[in-house]
Amino acid sequence: MVRRANDLTKKFSTNQTVFDIVSKWDLENLTIAAVRHTPVNWPLPMMNKDWDGVTLDLNSRVDLGVSLIKEAAENQARVIGFPEVWFPGYPKGTINSETPNPWFEYHVKDYIENSLVIGSDNWNKLVQAAVDNEIYVGLSFSEKDAAHLYMGQALVAPDGEILIHRHKLRPSAQERDLWTDGTLDQIYAVSTPIGRIGMLSCGEHTAPEVTFIMQAQTEDIHIGSWPLVPNFGSASLTYESAEVITALGRVYADLSNAAALQAAIGTSTIFPAGSSSVWSQTVANVSFADHPLAINQGFPDYIPQKTGEFVAWHQNLLTTLYSESVV
Repeated sequence: MVRRANDLTKKFSTNQTVFDIVSKWDLENLTIAAVRHTPVNWPLPMMNKDWDGVTLDLNSRVDLGVSLIKEAAENQARVIGFPEVWFPGYPKGTINSETPNPWFEYHVKDYIENSLVIGSDNWNKLVQAAVDNEIYVGLSFSEKDAAHLYMGQALVAPDGEILIHRHKLRPSAQERDLWTDGTLDQIYAVSTPIGRIGMLSCGEHTAPEVTFIMQAQTEDIHIGSWPLVPNFGSASLTYESAEVITALGRVYADLSNAAALQAAIGTSTIFPAGSSSVWSQTVANVSFADHPLAINQGFPDYIPQKTGEFVAWHQNLLTTLYSESVV
């Protein structure tokens, strides 16, 4: 059974079916784009975790996202992916060893208020951008419902259908202090006229119990979202280094035999399927204004699942998060 998420959003009107749209594309030369531009007013330089004076504004981030979707389509991209929780932006500083954690004390309320709600006006703007520009859009966002925040991903089809809506299975390290866990049934690929597409978020690419489930579903295109990837030559950053993250993307493309889109602020990469040594990449020190996207010039029954008990499901209530704020 193919899962759909249309109950989460209104139906967007279009005079064309997705098959009508895709019939105009050259499927032998499919172009894919990865967003590498920063959200509006996101702390720079790359590894800066100082949020003093930073004001979150989801509206401006959505407007920028819509413009990037348009730019990708104007460059003949048929798929675009966004970095991890690009809406409203990855909260560098969340992972903090200090007690009390200053990021939580001074910024968690603002972050909650600027997280994306499914079915909201901002959500509808992003879905409409996929329709207007006839492109598959892989969104990554901090999602707010009535009680929790999640590290959300969604795949929007060119006709506005929500093909995938999922939450990161297990937020990494102290991300779990902010976001609530997803569930195993949210690891799924979908069939589309351009092939089977799946999505994972950042650290999920390091977990065999996650990657196996996804790769077993025979993706043709994989949309991977990372928060940021700095320049090469910063190996001391370990798991945040370009060397480590790019290696994860290349291994995923090899093992899955899927074209792997690695969207991240800074260095973004698009790997062809398999073990090819040729890929499209734009590194972190390239101007965001001049090159907001990393873009390639064209790459040529569900597996039964059993829910396991590896890690207890974890949640964070918004009421508890608000209580930690001093603002």
